[in-house]
Amino acid sequence: MSASPPVSDALVHTFSHVPLSYGLSLLTHLCPLPFHVFKNDGHYLEKFDSNERDDWNVLKTDLALRGRLLERVRKEGLSLIQDESPVLFGGVQCHEGLTLLVGPVSMTHTDAAFLQLYASKHGAENCPLQYCEPSRLAATLLLVNTAVTGRIKSVNRLLDDSFLSCDLVEMVRKRMASVFTAHTLEGRPHNPVTLEANIRKAIREGDPDKLTEALDSPYAAMRGTLSKNELRSAQNLAIVDITIATREAIDAGLSVEELYVLSDSYILEVEECKYPADAAALARSCALQCAKLVGARRYESAHTSTTSALVRRACAYIDHHIYEKTDIRTMARRLKVSEGYLSRTFREGKGMTLLEYAHQKKIHLATTLLTGSDKSLQEIADLLGFSSQSHFGKVFTRVIGQTPGQYRSQHTL
Repeated sequence: MSASPPVSDALVHTFSHVPLSYGLSLLTHLCPLPFHVFKNDGHYLEKFDSNERDDWNVLKTDLALRGRLLERVRKEGLSLIQDESPVLFGGVQCHEGLTLLVGPVSMTHTDAAFLQLYASKHGAENCPLQYCEPSRLAATLLLVNTAVTGRIKSVNRLLDDSFLSCDLVEMVRKRMASVFTAHTLEGRPHNPVTLEANIRKAIREGDPDKLTEALDSPYAAMRGTLSKNELRSAQNLAIVDITIATREAIDAGLSVEELYVLSDSYILEVEECKYPADAAALARSCALQCAKLVGARRYESAHTSTTSALVRRACAYIDHHIYEKTDIRTMARRLKVSEGYLSRTFREGKGMTLLEYAHQKKIHLATTLLTGSDKSLQEIADLLGFSSQSHFGKVFTRVIGQTPGQYRSQHTL
């Protein structure tokens, strides 16, 4: 039996037997963007031309713009063009001398004044710019390009090639020089790398005392400047610190989902800060919480040395499926053991049933959602895989000793 051809070969084979107009008509259902197809002479392919002036279409009202875009796409083969940011165009050179242009679209939501200005610049009366994320436009272009050429390129690679220009890199280099000069003149060097290393090590080892010692270092005050606005700079630094702390805790073996929720919660709170000191305090609080969580995990592991690899795998499975209904039969099948053996081994290792452990993890996450979001009790119950709001309430009350409503009212400022 012969091996299946690569996906790219299959796409090329398929599209080589399908008219471009048909392929694009399908794409418009998946991704409704302004598609234009031009012949070698720069005129519209008849199937894509209404034979009217189309005062809204800048590719008809500004022939010079059309010519520049076609020339670039034909030269590069595949282009994502943002010469008039935030307006984007994209293009792919197709078979038989045809050139596909996609756009214009905007990578930000634009107001009426900008739309009028852009239309007037290109001789149009009205140009309704559709909002489109650059990654979405890039993915559309790559799908067509892969079908045409068989070559595969990642979305991020195309975005980097398009947005990370030599001018932008040069601007960063100039900014580096100005930052270095400013710090030299002000006698404010960045804190030594050992400070961050000590903080990361303390979190990884689950040692709040060592972490506090590192955070109290005189070097901790020697922070970089990440914005001209003092508050924004403090917020940016706090976000960096929170990200480092939570990722270090993940590397130490804590639940990825739990730490992502913790990270998002702290970052959202940092964004609401009105004073730099508040942002810095939140970052320190997050780091300490991470160190304590890691410490508790290490303590548990040290005092349950008999816990088998199977129990650890079961815990990891629950952590990674926290948003799903706990199904012991499915878990046993995935872990390649019998349901009875898994349940018995887990109870012996953890001193509780699989369901009790899963409920504890879910309810711990629920406490964060109750105090850090405006999600309803039903939404939280659905999100965490409970069969009903009533079931969620009963489990929450059994684990916490309060109803979800009572907990939210007492712990929300």
